[in-house]
Amino acid sequence: MSYERLFNRLGVLALFVALVVVAGVAGWHTLLNTYAGAWSHQPEDADWLLADSARQLIADSMADLDAGIVDHQVALLSSRAIGARAPGEPDQPRVNVSVPTAPRAWLEWQFLRHAAGVDDVLQAFELQASRLLRQIDAMPGDYRAYVFARDAVYSRAGALDAGATTAFVANADVVALAARSDGHLIPVVSVHPARPDAVAVLRRWAERGVRDVAWWPAQQQIDLAGASAQAAYAVMAAHDMRLHTRIGPGRDSETGQAMIDARALRDALEAGVAVTVSIDEPADDAREVMESLFALLRQPAYRARLRIALDGVLAGRRDQSVLAPLLQHPQFFDRLCYASGYPHSAIAGAIDLEALADDGFLDPALIAPLRAIYDVNPLLFMFVTLRQVRLPTTGLKLPARVFACRAES
Repeated sequence: MSYERLFNRLGVLALFVALVVVAGVAGWHTLLNTYAGAWSHQPEDADWLLADSARQLIADSMADLDAGIVDHQVALLSSRAIGARAPGEPDQPRVNVSVPTAPRAWLEWQFLRHAAGVDDVLQAFELQASRLLRQIDAMPGDYRAYVFARDAVYSRAGALDAGATTAFVANADVVALAARSDGHLIPVVSVHPARPDAVAVLRRWAERGVRDVAWWPAQQQIDLAGASAQAAYAVMAAHDMRLHTRIGPGRDSETGQAMIDARALRDALEAGVAVTVSIDEPADDAREVMESLFALLRQPAYRARLRIALDGVLAGRRDQSVLAPLLQHPQFFDRLCYASGYPHSAIAGAIDLEALADDGFLDPALIAPLRAIYDVNPLLFMFVTLRQVRLPTTGLKLPARVFACRAES
């Protein structure tokens, strides 16, 4: 065979391989755009792009919110970038969390990354922060959001467990980001109570003016009734710090599952710590989880220090298991706080508008304008959607104060 014929055949083969690769890439991007989210336009386009129906829906949602919107739950993605050390915490160990390899976890991570507008995993934190601030800047009113750091996992003896750490966002990076946000972002540091330096670090952050601390009891393997947690509560109460945590089932790296009941919040409340709690998917334990939470709210001493963040209440079937019970108890509305749960709420399939309409939580006529808002600004979409949901067969909606509530109030 001549060199010319050989090169011709290799050229055809190379072209075929290239076409297969291109088709694969195109199919992958189609999958991401369909199930993770596809932005047809940019956040800044809303003013001139949206139809009158969508613009009116936004205006209606903002009509009684002169004080602006407060978002109590925005998660930040782990980054491999190494940020500057913070004066409040010069010794926080850095844990570079790799992309998960298990098929389901890998796909979930890809969807979340795409929903957050991140196309470079090495700069996940920076790219997500940039898109988040663009969405906030494009909001129709003042918007402030609590952004969360996430500490590593530690053993009860205080040893760092990097292998069990599935997400890590350094406190220094979150505090620095908030400082550059023109007041739009409020930093929530994460200090695992079992860390040997936990008490000293909490005290130093409080002295620097940081008032919010985040724990994920299941994922971080934190015993909310343990001695280390009790020591942390004492510091937080003394410095008027607030704890943001979660109840319900979660993923424990040791057993795969862990149930955190609302009763586990008693120790923090008894210590005088203000707690803002999010509710993970209750699944089969929905009634027990919600009833134990309502039982705490019925006690005046606890009620004054306990708030419920609304992140995730529209996801999956939580409209039935979490949202409906909350709407059925208007006497507790003053203890509810809006929380977008971004970027999880930006995943295209996270909120099923048709299901919400079929279940009576949403007017079917709102589906089209809400989708148009999503295509421009997912953060705005979550806010407007939650402002429009109602208790089925009634006109009962969440009042404006839920969306303007500040943790310190």
